[in-house]
Amino acid sequence: MNIEICNYKGGADCAFSFTFDDGCYYDSTREVIEKFEDVYKKTGVKIKATVGITVAFMHERLINMWREAIEANYFDIASHTIGHDIAFCSSTPYERRKADAEGAQAKLREMFPGEEVKTFIFAGGARDEEGTAPLAEHYIACRAGGDGVNQPGKINWLDVNCLTAMLAKDLKYYTDYIDKTISEGGWGVQMNHWITHKDEDVFHSQNAEQFKVECDYLAERARGGKIWTGSFEEVASYIRKYENSTLQVSEQDGKLKAEILVNSDTPSAIIDTPLTILVESESDILVYNEDGTTERCSPDQNGKIYISAAKSVVFEPIA
Repeated sequence: MNIEICNYKGGADCAFSFTFDDGCYYDSTREVIEKFEDVYKKTGVKIKATVGITVAFMHERLINMWREAIEANYFDIASHTIGHDIAFCSSTPYERRKADAEGAQAKLREMFPGEEVKTFIFAGGARDEEGTAPLAEHYIACRAGGDGVNQPGKINWLDVNCLTAMLAKDLKYYTDYIDKTISEGGWGVQMNHWITHKDEDVFHSQNAEQFKVECDYLAERARGGKIWTGSFEEVASYIRKYENSTLQVSEQDGKLKAEILVNSDTPSAIIDTPLTILVESESDILVYNEDGTTERCSPDQNGKIYISAAKSVVFEPIA
């Protein structure tokens, strides 16, 4: 019986994450949420995005909107600096970089109770390896740029690649990136500022109608579990734990125990992230969950059973 940890949640072949910068666009954000809701109702595919919020841009109306989006599970929160004006490069004083990394995270956690704010989105400006060092003390992943598809085991977590969305690009630009994510079995990350119906600001915006068609395209390819459409924070947490874990399998009284062993250098913020364990079996198995419940799982047509577990899972084959 073959047992292993899957690269992506639920046994998906790849992952795709939308991210949004700044967090200060009210009508556009409402439209994005409506589209995510429409996709979920029509296809059952849940798209969840990460928004990088600039602390100084927030006011009560925006804060309430994001709280509603979080409550509906369509967004989670990343830091986008305190004032959108800091360059994380070695020429910027260390204390200023450290203060922004700590301060933005603390203020966002205060604004949005219950949100861990584990990820960071660069607000433009220069950056280098020395300059980004303070971010590693507070965040598990930093979205940057580079247009590439990220591959587990090869990700620079302080400089995660993304595709930059802008009004000047046609729909094929986005659908090709989704197709590339699928063909390479990687993690595609897209950067948006807002979506617009107007021909303006070609760097910061994506055409609203293109965005909606792109969401439909993504959902169609995600049906059947082929693409995990998790948020930037969710996917980063999963992959980081996957990259820092091994699976130890032992037998106890006729039952098999698959235990996830996490390396000590893994950030504590991702320890409880559930991983997906793949069990190849010709028969049903009885799964003993960590909460004390049990469930019977049957293999799919390829003889595969996918089990979610934070630390370990105990199961026994059923003849």
